[in-house]
Amino acid sequence: MGRLFVYGASVVSVVLLSLIYVILAAGADDGTADASPGAVGGADEILGTIEVRAFDIGFDPTMVGVEAPGRYSVSFFNDGTVLHDLTFADGITLQAEPGQTVTGEAIIPAEGLTFLCSVPGHADAGMRGEVMVAGSGTATTAPISAEELRDADAARTAQFPAETEGKGNQILEPTILDDGTKQWEITASVIQWETEPGTVLEAYAYNGTVPGPQLRAEVGDRVRIVLHNELPVPTTIHSHGLIVPNAMDGVPVITQPAVMPGESFTYEFTLRNAGSHMYHSHFMAQEQVPMGLLGAFVVTDPNATDEPIADIDYPMILNDGPLGFTLNGKGFPATEPIVATQGQTIRVRYMNEGLQIHPMHLHGIPQLVIAKDGYILPDPHYEDTVLVAPGERIDVLVEATEVGAWAFHCHILTHAESPTGMFGMVTALIVQEP
Repeated sequence: MGRLFVYGASVVSVVLLSLIYVILAAGADDGTADASPGAVGGADEILGTIEVRAFDIGFDPTMVGVEAPGRYSVSFFNDGTVLHDLTFADGITLQAEPGQTVTGEAIIPAEGLTFLCSVPGHADAGMRGEVMVAGSGTATTAPISAEELRDADAARTAQFPAETEGKGNQILEPTILDDGTKQWEITASVIQWETEPGTVLEAYAYNGTVPGPQLRAEVGDRVRIVLHNELPVPTTIHSHGLIVPNAMDGVPVITQPAVMPGESFTYEFTLRNAGSHMYHSHFMAQEQVPMGLLGAFVVTDPNATDEPIADIDYPMILNDGPLGFTLNGKGFPATEPIVATQGQTIRVRYMNEGLQIHPMHLHGIPQLVIAKDGYILPDPHYEDTVLVAPGERIDVLVEATEVGAWAFHCHILTHAESPTGMFGMVTALIVQEP
């Protein structure tokens, strides 16, 4: 039999973050095998065992390596709290209840085979993986060396911040109408969005970017959002966290009809509450929001006496799903660093538009948590890892006291680390000397 090898998660240190790569070996005897490209040994011979564990929501490992194409036993353990399955691209599915192990077989072709969890929403949230064929015939494939791992990781990290097409979360200045109303025109459409160099995915977007344009106004302003739907499906806009009239809440059937393709709908209301808020689709939101129909809506109160003062005001929208794990629509190494001068104060407005919790960890400097869901906290407190649940907005102040490039990432490591280096929800706070 050939040997099976599994690439586990990685944490090797280059510039921003430590990554240590672990290669797990499992296997069998080295036997003499038929060197044909399609199989090793007889057609029915089991060449090894592929072991995959599911958790909420991910696989371990996500990349499995086999030495040769052919037939393999598969052992699938559900270590999560809900039903998961292991579905290979050729249609073979193993389904397991929480705590259950199921077994089966899979034929791995020379080009490898992808797998995912087919439970709705799970694959989009990250439950995907791949079986890779490293060799064929009787040849034995040597494990990747520590030097190769180091160099691959360094090459990926050296791209940061990588250039990509498109930049979301840019402030959109409103049109001021004759009566003083601030109006924004928002068009929802299908676009191609580059999340990292060379990765271009279909996305839903507001005004052609992910996230959509950043809206800013003050308490007391009369505002109008004109939604134009150029999607092939219905949609709406919900102003998440804002106190609005019922008819302006953006929920189909409950407060308004769905906005059909080619139609427009106008949302108009007076801003009553300040804070870090969001706007997003509320039609098939489990698909449309992860695909990009989301944006920041920041409302300030000119009369507030408890509003913290910051030199840099930075909304950071967290998302996961079909576009991957992203910060403001991009995945590492294409994420944007926050650049400050020593002595400055940065206000980071975390906004979680995703389907999963994201604990945001900043190296080197504590974060002062000052507000939640738009409301200033009476007793701010320090954290180095700030937990942001789906739908939540958490505001923190960071004093740029320590010079250097400080890693800034989601601490669910499968959202930030991979066998090929850092990815997804990773960026950096760069503090420069005055």
